[in-house]
Amino acid sequence: MTTSTWALALCWPRPLLLADCDQAGGDMAPGLLAGRVGGDRGLLSWSTAARGGLPATAAAALLAEHAVQVPEHPPLALIPGFATATQGTSFTSETWQRLALALQESMSAIGRDALVDAGRLVTDRGCWPVLRAADQVLLPVRPSVRSVHAAQDAVQRVRQELGDLARVAALVIGNGPYPAGEVAKALQLPLAGSLPYDRTAAAVLSDGAMSSMKTLRRSALMRAASGLAAELADTAEAVAG
Repeated sequence: MTTSTWALALCWPRPLLLADCDQAGGDMAPGLLAGRVGGDRGLLSWSTAARGGLPATAAAALLAEHAVQVPEHPPLALIPGFATATQGTSFTSETWQRLALALQESMSAIGRDALVDAGRLVTDRGCWPVLRAADQVLLPVRPSVRSVHAAQDAVQRVRQELGDLARVAALVIGNGPYPAGEVAKALQLPLAGSLPYDRTAAAVLSDGAMSSMKTLRRSALMRAASGLAAELADTAEAVAG
């Protein structure tokens, strides 16, 4: 999902705050920004600064101070995640809830939409409060029997944690024997869209391979992500309005 999240973030039509919320250890910064992000900014530094019962708007303003600008796309800022799973366990449910409220205020406080990579949600701990507060939740799935089977279990967990699936949709990634619409139908979810498997673009976004932004933007992945990001941004704006 890291590759898809980066692709959508780089194509977002408005200023964006991207948060790496994988409790098992974030891999957003080690991907596209490999070797360019220190450990002094991110979720941990933000949580320390936002202690003490700060109002949500003030906590949201602090998000900008603990994010790093993405040089390849200046309207995008990243809040790096946890370096290890052990660090991830330091976030309590109250901390995640404080982050959820801050992200909700991101547009009004710092003029940015918020996009979150939730990572692997395999336990009842983690960033569930953030997902409960989200306008839209995308569940990534590949168009294969094995991936759909695993996604069906994920759908049940998401339903249990969120209460319903009203804001959840399937994001079908890559090619396979089944059309994207059939995959979403098998999960009993609406189809948010689909993104192609693009090995070259994925190497840049997830592994830090060298490429110019001009070349990257011409890739099949980024062309598809551009249209999907515009649709998601429109939906978010309609929900907020």
